[in-house]
Amino acid sequence: MQKGIGLTVAVALTAIVGTGSANADKIKIGVTATLEGTYTVLGEDGMRGYELAVKAHNGKAGGKEIETIVGATDASPDSAIRAVKKLVEQDKVDVLMSPLSGSEGIAVKDWSKTQPQITVINASSGALETTYVDPSPTFYRYNLDGAQWQAGLGDYI
Repeated sequence: MQKGIGLTVAVALTAIVGTGSANADKIKIGVTATLEGTYTVLGEDGMRGYELAVKAHNGKAGGKEIETIVGATDASPDSAIRAVKKLVEQDKVDVLMSPLSGSEGIAVKDWSKTQPQITVINASSGALETTYVDPSPTFYRYNLDGAQWQAGLGDYI
């Protein structure tokens, strides 16, 4: 998982270079992670992957310093929406990397349809519905979905 999130971060860093940050010297990235509840260990692992990817890019994207603001979730859709709303409305992030779980992904994708000013990079939600079913114009996936993970299994069996 850590390698996948690190790759997603690297791609996202490339993708967000063109975002118009209010602060010309800095880009604010809001990251949600399951830092509460059953999947806390996965959230901590994901954050280590994120931090490693940012460090590999010297803490910059497109020459701008990266400022990371973390929103904790418990892998539920409600907690994910609370976290992303805070990151966007109060912390004024330029881009979001969210979420971990499939149900969080669907909720954040649906929410993003009401927020055309914010780009959401799918961190690791494998729900097919996040990008295949009724997609949001501002929610992007750079990782595999759950159906793609299983694609070769049928031939193998």
